[in-house]
Amino acid sequence: MKRCFVRGLWGKDEKTNRVLHRKGRVDGNIKYLLRKPFNEPFITYVWGSENYTMLEKLGVENLIKVSDNFFQWDLVTMQYRHKLELLRLAMIDYDEIVHLDWDCFPTKKLPIDYWETLGKKEIFQGCLFQYKKAKCYWRTIDQRKLTNGGYVYLRDKSLPDQFIKIWESDDNKNKRSCEPTMSLWCDRYCGGWEGKEKYYNLFEPESCSLHRNSPYKIIKDSCFNHWAGLGCIRE
Repeated sequence: MKRCFVRGLWGKDEKTNRVLHRKGRVDGNIKYLLRKPFNEPFITYVWGSENYTMLEKLGVENLIKVSDNFFQWDLVTMQYRHKLELLRLAMIDYDEIVHLDWDCFPTKKLPIDYWETLGKKEIFQGCLFQYKKAKCYWRTIDQRKLTNGGYVYLRDKSLPDQFIKIWESDDNKNKRSCEPTMSLWCDRYCGGWEGKEKYYNLFEPESCSLHRNSPYKIIKDSCFNHWAGLGCIRE
């Protein structure tokens, strides 16, 4: 069983655009992450020669350049299609992966049974996040609860293609994020949304906690913490 952690980098910091300016925040989080203890080796899929060179200079290893161009899909309206693509590329070569955003930080050494524990739940897992606004318009209830894309686990090679098919379909009304796509997949897998308890039992990873906006009051014995877009992390 081939397993790995993966991350991705695309885009260019444009201070005149709120969406594109997120790239500057990501760059700051990369530098912070590299100073943290307990980092496991990870593979990074990179769009853009400048991004590749920057990561090389920072000492990041295991880089795979996807394209010399810093974007493949429109960065304002379809930025997170890149994340689905890196999942697709990673699952070509690996049987199990965990994708980590750059603001998802290790908090302790991985337990010996890390991968085995992930294997006890479903083929896809991601932390449930409580948004302030409705995101899951296909539901009649709990429209603000959806899968967070900052820490996701896959162990089925067909999953990325299934996500991309949903992303490209008319059922996906929000192509600015990949999270509704993942949430819709989970709902369909269960035959419909069945509440946060059922989601926890099937799809909630025990190995990652959200720094904010989790709908659960449970304190996990997790080894990753996702800061979920709080901005550039500084000590």
